[in-house]
Amino acid sequence: MTTLPLDILCRIIKFAAYSADGSLDSWANMLPYLAISHELRMDAARYIYSRAIIQCTLPPDATFVASTNITLIEQNGFLNTAKLLAINDETNAFRADLVHLIAKALPSKFDALSYTSAIEEIAEDEETRVSVDEEQYDLGYESAESVAQIVARQLPNIKDLGICSTSPHPITLAFLNALMELYGRQLNSLEGAMRANFSKPIYADKLTCLSLFLLRELGDTYFDGIQPNFMPQPLKVVSLGFDMPHSWDMFIRNDDSNTLVFENLKSMQILGDRFSEFDLQDGSIDPIDRAWPKLVVSQLETLVLFEIPIPADVAESLMSAPLKELTYKGRSDYAHMLCQHSTSNLNELVLAFDMYIESNVETFYQNTNAIFRNISKIPIVRCTVADLDLKINWSLIDWSYLTHLYVQNLSDLDKILDAIPAMPYLQFASLIVDINYKTDLSLFVTMLNGLKQRYSKPSSSKLETLLISLLGIDDELDGALDELKWYFPKLEHIGKVE
Repeated sequence: MTTLPLDILCRIIKFAAYSADGSLDSWANMLPYLAISHELRMDAARYIYSRAIIQCTLPPDATFVASTNITLIEQNGFLNTAKLLAINDETNAFRADLVHLIAKALPSKFDALSYTSAIEEIAEDEETRVSVDEEQYDLGYESAESVAQIVARQLPNIKDLGICSTSPHPITLAFLNALMELYGRQLNSLEGAMRANFSKPIYADKLTCLSLFLLRELGDTYFDGIQPNFMPQPLKVVSLGFDMPHSWDMFIRNDDSNTLVFENLKSMQILGDRFSEFDLQDGSIDPIDRAWPKLVVSQLETLVLFEIPIPADVAESLMSAPLKELTYKGRSDYAHMLCQHSTSNLNELVLAFDMYIESNVETFYQNTNAIFRNISKIPIVRCTVADLDLKINWSLIDWSYLTHLYVQNLSDLDKILDAIPAMPYLQFASLIVDINYKTDLSLFVTMLNGLKQRYSKPSSSKLETLLISLLGIDDELDGALDELKWYFPKLEHIGKVE
């Protein structure tokens, strides 16, 4: 029997329940908490059975099957108090239909199978490449909506909805659309990665947390169908994957202006469009013309932007917020556009550059130097540089205030060892070295063993942690790495990149 106070145990169980990854395996791992003590069982059950999960996976026998914990939730009397519903669908690129599988997995009292004959017929016809007529699809759509209504009726108080389904199956899309429509106005949190095909309007005006990645196919320009409608004012956390242009149209504006006001937003993450490179090549879009609205984010503290072009006025608006953390991954010119504004409130700045998308190395030098000249002393400044097809002269960059450096595909370790002492605040470095095993390894080890001949005295660097990897041949480094402790006397830890 544990001696921890019950309130502490209750907090541990609650944390475990709400930190689970949404899979049935993760959920099942929490069931032993029910046996901790008789006094705690009801509280533990309330947290554990508050999470309903439906997942469709492909077992080793190559036959899709849907699994769910809803039967257990029903047997323990928690259907009405379940707060979270997670749907994990792995049927993408296959002709299996999620809705029919779900209907078979639901408790028999739900009687969902009576609605799925049309769905099953469509799935079989598509599998054998038989043409499916419009009347069959109409029946399938109606059945999919009926199954969604059954789920919503049996789990009436869902506040958090999570959907992960990239399936293009039309009946699956109809089911997910119907489910979002039924739950929309009561949701506090919506997390979804799915196709951007909506046949019915979705309204969610109470959301405080929205994480949405709407997928499209190459060549699509706009939403194929109706866009969802989200009220921006209540939102505190927003994470959007812009796999479609004009995604800002999902948010309801109070008037006809091009202004979006997020009164309570604390955290925003915007992930770029994976097709933007192809769109730019064929002239479909302009990189800046993404129909960005004017954003008002007066409470924003955390901003993450990944590989997305931003207009200058949007950058100015975002940087006028009281930001504490800023992360930007993409081209150095957009990073410079952000960092030319005040960064005095920042506690952490994270920059990630991929040399593959830089126009040329000289432009990279100019932008990076301008960034470090403009930023004030921020407690933590991290920078990642990857894909070094463009060789970098590290000494041509002023790395003032950099505290953490991550380099991938590095071919000139000696050059960066020369540059690190000129990084006065650097505490941590992770270096993944790309070398030819047969021709370069011996030279590399010789270089490390000859540091005392290369340098007349140890460096003045404040580097405390250094991780190095030789892309899978790290065992050859074991003795040579120790030589770096002489060159970096402040090192407390030296090891290999995991």
